[in-house]
Amino acid sequence: MTRYTRITHLMIALLPLPALAEVQLTLGACVNVQAVQGSEQTASSGQSLTLADGTQQLVVECATEVGREEIREISDAFVIRFRAEDAELRLSAPEIDTRNEMASFNQQGNWQLTDGQGRAVGFTTDVLEKEGFQLVRDYPRELAAYNRSGDVAAVAVRAQTAGAELQINPEGLLLDPQADADQEMVSRMLRYWYLKADEQTRKEWDSWVESSNR
Repeated sequence: MTRYTRITHLMIALLPLPALAEVQLTLGACVNVQAVQGSEQTASSGQSLTLADGTQQLVVECATEVGREEIREISDAFVIRFRAEDAELRLSAPEIDTRNEMASFNQQGNWQLTDGQGRAVGFTTDVLEKEGFQLVRDYPRELAAYNRSGDVAAVAVRAQTAGAELQINPEGLLLDPQADADQEMVSRMLRYWYLKADEQTRKEWDSWVESSNR
């Protein structure tokens, strides 16, 4: 290595590194995170999450003690979607002291998202409806189904098939620009109704397809 090369490498090493753009999200009182960007990830009140710039989608709940007996109550699970870049944000819920206030919160979903100066940041929220009786909820699976539904806080998802990437729009339909138009429509409708079907109907469908291929 020449003297010139060593000096050049030294100068490069001394240059300040650019700060990586990211979003820091701090959780207010009672706020718990159950999933981030479709993956299970938990965080509790007072903690902070580091998120990449862009569109964010979280599953959150408010857990607090209500009434004179201070019984622990947990709100409905909510999907929250927002977009942010290089920002420090805070997600909080209103103070909840009674069961009536918790019921009102579940109805209104009046979460608060603010920046470092206390200014409101726009977001979209929706209840992640519970599917029947569950001892333990599978939030990533529920969120994937929610995104296919196209509801207000859904985000587009992608799937890999046969080495090609197909985009699934919020209605849960596959989009493939190389597919035959008629067959693409058939594929869309089949997938749409399959995703809408309950577990028993899906089993009957699967059995019919298997018997048809014999």
